[in-house]
Amino acid sequence: MVLIEGQGQVGMRGQPYGRVETAGKQGLVAPEAGCDAAIAATEGAVTCWVQTNEVDPVLPPRSVQVQPVCVDAWPFPGPGARYSRDGLTPSGALALQRLLDRGGLGGRRLCTATELQAAVAGLSANRRFVYGDEAPGARCGEDRMEVGPIGGDAACGNPETGVYEYGAVMSHWVLADRAFLEFACREENGGCQGAGGRTLGEGDRIVLGGTRRVLTRQAPLTPHTWHDHGLPGGEGSCTNDLVWDDQPAICAAPDPRWLEARRPADLAQGQEAWMRLVGVAREEGSMEAVLRAGLGRSWCEEG
Repeated sequence: MVLIEGQGQVGMRGQPYGRVETAGKQGLVAPEAGCDAAIAATEGAVTCWVQTNEVDPVLPPRSVQVQPVCVDAWPFPGPGARYSRDGLTPSGALALQRLLDRGGLGGRRLCTATELQAAVAGLSANRRFVYGDEAPGARCGEDRMEVGPIGGDAACGNPETGVYEYGAVMSHWVLADRAFLEFACREENGGCQGAGGRTLGEGDRIVLGGTRRVLTRQAPLTPHTWHDHGLPGGEGSCTNDLVWDDQPAICAAPDPRWLEARRPADLAQGQEAWMRLVGVAREEGSMEAVLRAGLGRSWCEEG
């Protein structure tokens, strides 16, 4: 994990995307073919976004104050492993949150939206993309048909913060914090009406960051975009038949009590328990398997 803290600004500066809109264009074949023209027609554009019928908000710049937080340097389950093949549904994300909230895993929890946005962009540089401000070229594996191991591209990250690859290949589940909601939910920033018409609240699970895909509802290759999948439950909530590619973002609050005489043993036990779950993820490539191992039963029984 790496420590993130301080004051700065995060959010998308300018309009770096040449946009190819597909809404209402039935039978459109290979819309990516319009990327070059879209970039050329957009002042300041350095890369392409083929927008689907649904388009998720892009967060403009805002000032933030991030309290000290530890963030996993690489997406779960770490460099050399592959992203889970099933990802997390809204119900799966809730089950993981409940598992983490039980404790005994080194104080780990889901990151908040503000924490992850700051960790990926950097509080001083406020990078527009995961890797910087300019066109991606062949970074972050967007030119590969299949997603490679985590950490396969050392340039796909932020050396200022020591955080890599979030929002570059997969989007990540986080918690909507108050600072995020008070800014993102303003009408001029797209509002925060969640899926199914619900009103988002503090602590709700949302998904932050784009992916390597150019044809997508969220802005590609940036931490400054988010979407909502609605409340847990409903048909298919306990299965990953749709192949969800949303992964968890893991944080922990620094705790000075770990330095006390008896607490290092607690930390070691929590770390050992966590690494067992990491091992399940690396071996089986499944978040469902991780939840089953952590809960000791079917995670769907969590409700």
